[in-house]
Amino acid sequence: MTKPRPIGPRELRLIEQFANCQVEMTPKDFYAKWAVTYAQMAQLCHCDIATVSRWFTRGRNERASRPHHRWYLALADIMLECYEDIPTTLLNRLCLGQ
Repeated sequence: MTKPRPIGPRELRLIEQFANCQVEMTPKDFYAKWAVTYAQMAQLCHCDIATVSRWFTRGRNERASRPHHRWYLALADIMLECYEDIPTTLLNRLCLGQ
């Protein structure tokens, strides 16, 4: 077993920045930007198609997306928009370099 890496001033600053980061994208904004199906959006958000459908329904069955869904969509948007600019080492860490 290896020893955990130390947390120095740089890492503390990065943790603070990440903890306060408000990266979000609403399902409606993502859907307007990218030609995805509800099934693809469900796959990105780790939920079922019925949940995605409720985000777009008006009235009694309407449901708001949760913060983690909006975070997944924001990350997917960044990946789709900036894929060519992301270093291979980072893509591999994010499971996209397979």
